[in-house]
Amino acid sequence: MKIGALIQHYIPIIFEHCEKRDHSEFDRLCDRAYSKTTLDVNFPFCKPVADISAVENRRYWSQIFVVRGITVRVTSQWFDPPTSKSRSSLVRYLERQGIDVIEAARALPGAASSDTVPVDRTVHASRGRFKGNAIGNAQNLLVRNILSNFGDESFGPEEWQRVIDTFGRRCAYCGQEGELLMDHVVPINKQSLGEHRLGNLVPSCKPCNANKGDKDFRTFLSNHPDRIAQIEAHMERHNYVPISENEQIRQIIELAHKEVAQVAGRYIDIINTLMAGQRRAGGED
Repeated sequence: MKIGALIQHYIPIIFEHCEKRDHSEFDRLCDRAYSKTTLDVNFPFCKPVADISAVENRRYWSQIFVVRGITVRVTSQWFDPPTSKSRSSLVRYLERQGIDVIEAARALPGAASSDTVPVDRTVHASRGRFKGNAIGNAQNLLVRNILSNFGDESFGPEEWQRVIDTFGRRCAYCGQEGELLMDHVVPINKQSLGEHRLGNLVPSCKPCNANKGDKDFRTFLSNHPDRIAQIEAHMERHNYVPISENEQIRQIIELAHKEVAQVAGRYIDIINTLMAGQRRAGGED
């Protein structure tokens, strides 16, 4: 495993250590001198996004992490021997912090190992298996769960029935009567950042629910300004203001989405290592 992939494997583990076991370690990792001495890297291990200049931008991976309430990015300037000692420094650092060191961390780049699975291949392994469960399903479910539950709003079936009554017990998009489904005006996904709040819910017939999909409701109803106005009035009545322009929330949702893949990769890696060890032990008998 190359040093870059190795660092990316350990980033969430190191930050979890900073959050739960040693708050001051996060401050040290933001210090350039400490990072150079400890990890043999020429930039701070991580740096607040707001402090990264345009010149420095390419020196940091684009992925965003939130640590102790601060949004940071991690430097990408890692090199394998003979140009640096980052790999051996990382191993010593992890051992001092009491973090488990996987076998791939000790292996020199290019060394063959039946026990080592690169992080990217691990995360996406199911895509190469017929009917394997894709990590994207879990990522999307987590995002929907977050967007469905933050905030303190609550409502029940009675409030939802009143919304249906507001729309004359007709589809909010086409005006047809019949069976009505609950539809999110602003789609509840990581692109649109819709929420499961009463002001973002309208009754919809099955055809409109399917045809609208993840479209913006204004685009879907571009030829019906009266219906757009009715939906906007409904959103305003329930004090619903879409959060799609809130960049901080967008970054947090993106972080949650990516962490699901990282967690999956980490545990697949652990299980692969365990099984490889068991196979070796079985072969020795």
